Amino acid sequence: MKLIFNLLATIFLTAAVYCQHAKISFSSDDQALVNGFTWAKQQAMAYVFRANDPVGHWYEAALPKREAFCMRDVSHQLVGAQLLGLADINKNLLSKFVAAISESRDWCGYWEINRYNLPAPVDYKSDQDFWYNLPANFDIIDACYRAWLWTGDSTYLTNPTFVNFYNKSLNEYVKRWDPNGDGLMEGNSDSTSSRGLSSYNEEQYGRVGADLLAAQYIGNLDYSKMLILRKLAGQAKNYLNRANKIKDHLNSEWWDADKKLYHHFILYNGKWLDDKQMMSFLLRWDVVPSDRASAVIDHLISGVPGTGVEMNTYYPLEIYRFGKAEEAYKLLVRLVSPDLKRREYPEVSYAAIETYAMGLMGIEANAGTRTIRTKSRLTSDTGWAELRDIPVFDGTITVRHDGLRRSTFTNNTKGIIRWEALLDSGKTRVFQVKPGETINPEISPLR
Repeated sequence: MKLIFNLLATIFLTAAVYCQHAKISFSSDDQALVNGFTWAKQQAMAYVFRANDPVGHWYEAALPKREAFCMRDVSHQLVGAQLLGLADINKNLLSKFVAAISESRDWCGYWEINRYNLPAPVDYKSDQDFWYNLPANFDIIDACYRAWLWTGDSTYLTNPTFVNFYNKSLNEYVKRWDPNGDGLMEGNSDSTSSRGLSSYNEEQYGRVGADLLAAQYIGNLDYSKMLILRKLAGQAKNYLNRANKIKDHLNSEWWDADKKLYHHFILYNGKWLDDKQMMSFLLRWDVVPSDRASAVIDHLISGVPGTGVEMNTYYPLEIYRFGKAEEAYKLLVRLVSPDLKRREYPEVSYAAIETYAMGLMGIEANAGTRTIRTKSRLTSDTGWAELRDIPVFDGTITVRHDGLRRSTFTNNTKGIIRWEALLDSGKTRVFQVKPGETINPEISPLR
């Protein structure tokens, strides 16, 4: 009897946690999108573990059955988790990563941590023998900055453990992996070792990957913004200058004007190696100028059938962001389709939730100014769409788009929100929305 009682208690507790931490909902006249969101929410929450594990509360962000979370996956799953009410778990996982940085590992951390609060054995044998993709430190810096934008949690700006990670990653870490001292990192020259891979591309091998340089760029840029928020303008300028130098280098040296794509690797023999799928990181980290974006996106789309599900999870949001809503819509529907191979990979459902909010609905948050920016990216397939109870700042918001013509905004936070509604024409209308207030202006002319 006691066993049955304990089992029922566990079931009820699990249900209560689900309701408490996944209030967000999506509705639309587009049934494909509704079905996809319903699946993504249920699948993502199935990977949430609020138990008594040594690592604390966590969600799966690695290959299933590893019972672990990985630096790249967490960085990508972060906004989806925020939208599902898992801000506290994001903070816990990021805390584990930033605390792990160590001089004994050449300022790397732990690529993957398991539920026992240990580096995952599959990736770590010792400080001399472990798996590590060098873009990861900068990806984590970007994740921390984005977590702050959505929550306003000052931990990400001022906590000594986090600040130490930012400083060590952008200074000692770079110097250790920059043998020629030009400020640009290079990977491990030993092709038999995975201790310091120069790219997130794990199927190829080279001296420097374009995604590593783009990661360095966004890490420096984000930290400069964090320093501005801390009123340290002098330090901020230094990191901004570093970021701009890397971006200029990528756009001058790594762009192939004939093929209209970015090289991916420079090999140890000085030759170039191209890999279309990895250009998605250049879009994600805003390295690509607007006049090159269309060609980059066309290259990415051409390679979709042969691209693994992990990389496919990045595509829809970036293609929405760069203005190709029709193509992005097709990729989003594909991402949540039951026909997609390995759809159960945790990153898929979390990335889909992020894409519904930031891609389809065009929602961006900035805790520093209590600003929410929205842009309808609905296509002819979708007459209207509404995302309700979106966790942000100190409460929730609800956003609805009716085509490209009208948007509705509800503020259920504790303070005034500056709502910037981006019109299809490129102009912006600004509203000050009080707590508890709903406004629904006509924001754009009919198509």
